[in-house]
Amino acid sequence: MTPKRYTVGEANALLPYLAPTLVELREKVEKAVAIRSQVAAAAAGNGGSSDRDKWSRTLERVDELMLRLREWDIELRDLATGLVDFPATIEGREAWLCWRLGELEVAHWHPPGEGFGGRRAL
Repeated sequence: MTPKRYTVGEANALLPYLAPTLVELREKVEKAVAIRSQVAAAAAGNGGSSDRDKWSRTLERVDELMLRLREWDIELRDLATGLVDFPATIEGREAWLCWRLGELEVAHWHPPGEGFGGRRAL
């Protein structure tokens, strides 16, 4: 199956759905890390923890959110900053439309292999 190629308009149309997904994903990952620390601390003590179920549910939600990103055929490059790439074609070549959480619209791109440092204005 050929991966989706986004136009700038299609990428921008996804942003109202993508931004809250990234925010929730970041929050859930941070929560999972915190719960995991609590579970590990309990294991070092008496071994029992009621947080295991909470940790499991949180990880299930992380999986759901990651699946959503995969279904959109976008690449999460950095969860901390909300950096994502949309596969695209620019000037007849494979490229990535590059967007970061907090930016108002997709306004940059880069060739494959160049990453964030190679971002160019559209």
